[in-house]
Amino acid sequence: MIITYHGAAMVKVSHGEWLAVFNPIGRSGESKSSHFGADLAMISLNDPVYNGVEAATFGGRRPFVIDGPGEYEVAGTFVRGFASPGPGTKINTIFDLALDGKRLVHLGVLADSDLPAAVEEELVPVDILFVSIAGSPRFGEVGGELLAPHQAYQLALSLNPHLIVPVHYTPETLKQFLKEAGEEKIKTLDKLIVRGKELTENEAAVVVLEPS
Repeated sequence: MIITYHGAAMVKVSHGEWLAVFNPIGRSGESKSSHFGADLAMISLNDPVYNGVEAATFGGRRPFVIDGPGEYEVAGTFVRGFASPGPGTKINTIFDLALDGKRLVHLGVLADSDLPAAVEEELVPVDILFVSIAGSPRFGEVGGELLAPHQAYQLALSLNPHLIVPVHYTPETLKQFLKEAGEEKIKTLDKLIVRGKELTENEAAVVVLEPS
């Protein structure tokens, strides 16, 4: 499994020839978007920055799109979506993707660190957790309404993940987030490669993925 980060809340996950994407950036977003073919696109928020399905369509390859809560099966891959508070009055969807024996949870564009107890119970434990951080003016007003670095880190810990991957960050908010974690737990990579049982060796380790 190979995981890469592409700005805003966009994360690609590839497993062999199969490709899933969380929150592909649309053409009208403030970050650059590029076209690629995906098999699955998970959209957390109805906003151009996070629902660029057209960017995940290329060469006749169009993704199966999940843009709300529910339980789904896509070509043998299981996905669950949970409703949660988004910016303003919008609804955010948290996604739980089961892939290659691992649980990948993307908190999406979450604006409240107080998750409903029933949702938190369904999510724990997590193998790889993607958490968005507030204070990202490149991505419009939404960025300022997300979780503050300390809120994002404390929520991440409560979900008992093996790996925590911050997204939607600026240099300043990332610095604050990493200060919460402590230097001994941090790795910086251009891509995350997950093999076999490697994750079981980690406990709430932080991996910073540099935007591709």
